[in-house]
Amino acid sequence: MRLVPGLAVTTVALLPFATGVAAEDGDLDMGRMIADEYCSRCHNIEPDGPFKLETPSFAAIAKFRSKEQVRNRIIMPLHNKMPRFTEYMIGGNIDDMVTYIMSLED
Repeated sequence: MRLVPGLAVTTVALLPFATGVAAEDGDLDMGRMIADEYCSRCHNIEPDGPFKLETPSFAAIAKFRSKEQVRNRIIMPLHNKMPRFTEYMIGGNIDDMVTYIMSLED
């Protein structure tokens, strides 16, 4: 068997971004701060905040989506109105976001 240098490292580094990979528990407070910075302009990020016509609230997202679906939508948005914030997020910030969003599920 022939090994390709760097392939294993690249493969392992990309595993968290694979579809269906479960989100780890992140930091709830950090997720809230990130949501306020990056998401609150378009989404209602509070449990009982004001309704925004064009975007779902984080509470609605938590109610109707799984952790994996939320994580995947953050990584690869399905529409071009939502920027790819993953370029600005490092380490476990995506897990922090998912943890915060899922905490709003009733």
